[in-house]
Amino acid sequence: MGSRTRGEGLAALGAAEIVTSLENVEPVFGVLDNVGGPLLAAAFGLVVSGGSARSIGQASGQPTTIAFEAERLRGRDRRIQPFVIQTPLGEDLQDLVALLARKELDPQVGWRAPWTRAADAVEALLGRQVHGKVVLDITA
Repeated sequence: MGSRTRGEGLAALGAAEIVTSLENVEPVFGVLDNVGGPLLAAAFGLVVSGGSARSIGQASGQPTTIAFEAERLRGRDRRIQPFVIQTPLGEDLQDLVALLARKELDPQVGWRAPWTRAADAVEALLGRQVHGKVVLDITA
């Protein structure tokens, strides 16, 4: 899971609590998970009846294994779904660009460099050294 330093700034954005472990987390209605693997399985186990878990990534690179037979015996009606980008994206991207232009959306850029440093960007992302987005500038 993440570290406290990766959560810096989240309280200022409105996070009520920042956790780095599921150890003392009480049952929840919804989960957004970008790690996958055993963490997604554990988080899904915390979802209450009627709730859902949404898988939006797989940063762990590990498969997610859930014993649905045991889950059925618990009698909770929950769901787990992958996040899938729907097309076309033009209108949504237009809205996001407009929000950025009006400075109503902070893209949280954590690393910026020329396109020629793409390999460095990938290494920084995979090494979890970037807090925020990576931007590569393309010049003509």
